[in-house]
Amino acid sequence: MSRLADLQHRFLGYLLGHESDFVDHVLDQGQVSARTRADIYRNGYRLRLRDAINTDHEILGCYLGDGLFDRMVDGYIDRHPSRYTTLRLFAEHLPEFLRENPPFSEHPVLAELAAFERTLLFAFDAPDAGRVPANVLLDLPAERWPSMRLRFHPSMQFFPACWNSVEIWQALKAEQAPPTAASEQTRQWLLWRNEERVSEFRPLGVAEFELMQSALAGADFAYLCERLVEWYAPEHVGQEALGLLRTWLSQGVVQQLVTEPA
Repeated sequence: MSRLADLQHRFLGYLLGHESDFVDHVLDQGQVSARTRADIYRNGYRLRLRDAINTDHEILGCYLGDGLFDRMVDGYIDRHPSRYTTLRLFAEHLPEFLRENPPFSEHPVLAELAAFERTLLFAFDAPDAGRVPANVLLDLPAERWPSMRLRFHPSMQFFPACWNSVEIWQALKAEQAPPTAASEQTRQWLLWRNEERVSEFRPLGVAEFELMQSALAGADFAYLCERLVEWYAPEHVGQEALGLLRTWLSQGVVQQLVTEPA
């Protein structure tokens, strides 16, 4: 290891709070001691990591309050020091940290709330891609409908909620008192980034979620209609399938309609 690399290693260890003789390589400057100068960098480093977590998890911070939020941040930085060149990924292990470490692990809704905020980030950061306009269905020949396959927009995400974390997030975002945390039957939410580059989300019914899973696996429109018979009478299947397709197109979650046979 070169002398410069060794010094950088010692500096990083000092920033992370490990035992290090880095201060021995720092000079006093006027009335400011070497220890004070080094601590300015160490404190600034942790403050920037704290700001990154607060930016990505603003609603979680509101829910925790300042005291518990600071405790969470300190514990997370100690266990998961930054290993990335971008702060966007720094808090990727936060849901796991909240699930595994008390007192946060005693309240499972916290990990789920953090996971929801990270899913919103994934949707927002997804690559750009085109979207199929809803009026394209008017020009689609009838013979191509059965073999039609869907390609969804890369921003589309699913989020399974076992608690009322999304409702808590919504209330706090609207600056309202959040509901009491409560477990519930697992419910799927759909998240995506709209054409105005704003992240949106809504709950999914069982039928719609199952159809989207089938479409993602490559099923054609004929198969999706067959699956709808599990939830609707045969005479209503066509109307329900068309309604779901129009919803997906109008909300901008469909990137491409593949109308040629696979």
